Amino acid sequence: MAGNVAGGEADATGSGLAAGETAERWARGLRPGAARDCHGRMPIRWFFALNESSPSFWEYANLVQVAVYSAKTRTGLAPVCLYDGEENLLTGWLRAVGVPIVPCRTFLQELVPDLAPIPRGAYLRLEIPAVCAAQGWGDRFVLYTDCDVVFRRDPEPLLAGLRPRYFAAAPETDRTDFARFNSGAMWINVPAFAAERAALEATVRAHLQEAISPPYDQAALQRHFAGRVDPLPLELNWKPYWGACDDAAIVHFHGPKPAQKHHVLNRRVPEHVARLATPAYFAACAEWDELLIRALGEYPWPDDISRGPDVAEGFGDTAAEVVAGLAPLEPPRPEAGMPAVRWGLAPRTVLAVESRDGERLRLEGVAQAAVPEQAAIVRVDGVEVGRVAFARLHDPYAFAFDLPPGSGRREVEIAYARVFVPGSADTRELGVLYRALRVRRV
Repeated sequence: MAGNVAGGEADATGSGLAAGETAERWARGLRPGAARDCHGRMPIRWFFALNESSPSFWEYANLVQVAVYSAKTRTGLAPVCLYDGEENLLTGWLRAVGVPIVPCRTFLQELVPDLAPIPRGAYLRLEIPAVCAAQGWGDRFVLYTDCDVVFRRDPEPLLAGLRPRYFAAAPETDRTDFARFNSGAMWINVPAFAAERAALEATVRAHLQEAISPPYDQAALQRHFAGRVDPLPLELNWKPYWGACDDAAIVHFHGPKPAQKHHVLNRRVPEHVARLATPAYFAACAEWDELLIRALGEYPWPDDISRGPDVAEGFGDTAAEVVAGLAPLEPPRPEAGMPAVRWGLAPRTVLAVESRDGERLRLEGVAQAAVPEQAAIVRVDGVEVGRVAFARLHDPYAFAFDLPPGSGRREVEIAYARVFVPGSADTRELGVLYRALRVRRV
């Protein structure tokens, strides 16, 4: 089973440029005359992936811009964006700076039609061999990274001698533990990875619940390729919480992102997150800020703001009233792509709605957790209708539950498993942070 990959040749402008011409054009814009090296080799193709349905899509937009800009100004890489979504302000920006965009869907959506937004994006990296085949790209080795990276220098010298059996990856947190690797940077042997596709899909099928839960593709790759993954130099997936590294080629904001630095400074993050905010993290954030300013100074956002982030509050158009456990509305922060938010107060949030016979009602929400292992149980009139696991910190999770048939006044309860107390300045007991919460008539 293959994912849904667009055929034909991708380009950045719709002009019909061949794949090689697109790569050369990017390289020429980067370093005059450097489309091919002295041996006639093409630049290394660098893949990253985006899923528009992710609730954090617009928070990641600036991360993408910095990753692309640092690649453009500091490396000879030829970028490719794997994309699941519609055209919008960010895809317009990517096309304007010359990044080819390949429409793509993960094969997992054929197994799980209602697949959550985060794995829809995370699993796109597994489609890279199919994309290369569909585009007619004959690369033997390609680079994949997550979007939250900064290229400090060209990774080519570190990659040149690596010939992994399937792919090479670096450790996640413990820099000596290559078995528990991080899939946020992978040097992929395209033909070998393609040949393993059917077996990899079988592994995913056999462990489907694990595969669609955090850390998603990483868990599937660790299981399937156990003992068969080559080591990637740490400098190609360097985490700021490891400290400073002048030799790092790729810095990966694994853990707190640059936009979270003010929350860290103001002690508005859990202690285990605060521990990752080392002096090297703040230094990397300062570099990231400077790169973003330069990127948007040289390549401004397109003018069509109608295709930008929706920062309208997500608590209107609701049939419910708040009974208890929902804090006042906090204003939107358009500069961060953040809508208005409301905290769900522990131990529970309670809504009430009047329903009529034969009427369908649906609870809809988008929320993120501030403590690990947060979860919520949703009950209607005391009867459990579903659960939500907020497995990854600070990532927004979308959920929806149909209310059971009934009439009259209905009570919807969302009970939280864990409590978060922000600090001495804010003694509230908090559950999760809502971007949207409503009961809608459908």
